[in-house]
Amino acid sequence: MSAALDALAVDVGGLRLKHPVMGASGCVAFGRELKRLGIADDLAAIVTPSMTASTRPASRRGVLRESASGLLAPTERPSLGVDRLRPTALPWDDDAIGQVVVSIAGTTIGECAEVAQGLRRNSLMRRVAAVEMNLACPDAKNSGRPFSHDEFQATKAVARVREELPRSVPLLAKLSADVTDVADIARGCVKAGATAIVVGSPLRAIGRPFGPHQHIDVAAPSGGLSGPAILPVTLRAIWDLRAAVRSGRLAPVHLVAVGGVSSAADALAALAVGATAVQLGTALLHDPSSARSVVDGLSEHLSHNGIDSVLDLVGLAHEG
Repeated sequence: MSAALDALAVDVGGLRLKHPVMGASGCVAFGRELKRLGIADDLAAIVTPSMTASTRPASRRGVLRESASGLLAPTERPSLGVDRLRPTALPWDDDAIGQVVVSIAGTTIGECAEVAQGLRRNSLMRRVAAVEMNLACPDAKNSGRPFSHDEFQATKAVARVREELPRSVPLLAKLSADVTDVADIARGCVKAGATAIVVGSPLRAIGRPFGPHQHIDVAAPSGGLSGPAILPVTLRAIWDLRAAVRSGRLAPVHLVAVGGVSSAADALAALAVGATAVQLGTALLHDPSSARSVVDGLSEHLSHNGIDSVLDLVGLAHEG
């Protein structure tokens, strides 16, 4: 590894990355499309689409709509069941893809644990560098309220999944940014065994009504807003979490920013408020080469400012 790449290397809760730029769940599939485009190596890791206990179709047709500086899309999507995985044909089993973080989800705590249990078998954990738990999913036993909006339920869900995974596998808890106090939710997740916190997820939203009957095709409760428009919300959540760590209210934990990051400047801002890594989502859908430009921009920033490591940038905004 070159000196330049050494300067970009990070550790996210036990997940070692060659640089701090990852591909977000649902935006890079299982990495094979990136390989066909010749850009699989641009990302330090990919996060797979969220997997459930059994394969699920979507209940309605998926529609994407552009919004001002953002993208409106259904958050309810078809999912591949862990029960369909075969050790000899894992969808991410390709040397060109790099680090793989498997996203898991469920509508009950028991289902989340069932997915983790299905992955636990060594033959299925091959090439799995970490697990990301999508806590933005609605909890069927809590009136459909997302796990990430309820400290008690989020804590229980993480604890159950942690029990099912090998202790050596990093567990990233993915939370929502649009809550009253994200540090409260994160504190429970860390106590339950999460090794890193990922923030956030698409903000609940609906599309603008259109046509003579004012029809909404990207509708609640399954619509979400992502893209540059939500970056300030992501930065605020990361800032709050870093501040909670500094005050002792939250145990030291690595943070990952996802939501609106689309340029090197955005990534630098996320690092400054406390993130150790970022995930690109909508940016990759808009321009698959954006990961390379973000990584190059980070490298140039270090070089031009005489900074030895990207880790020296983490939390700088709190020092002023």
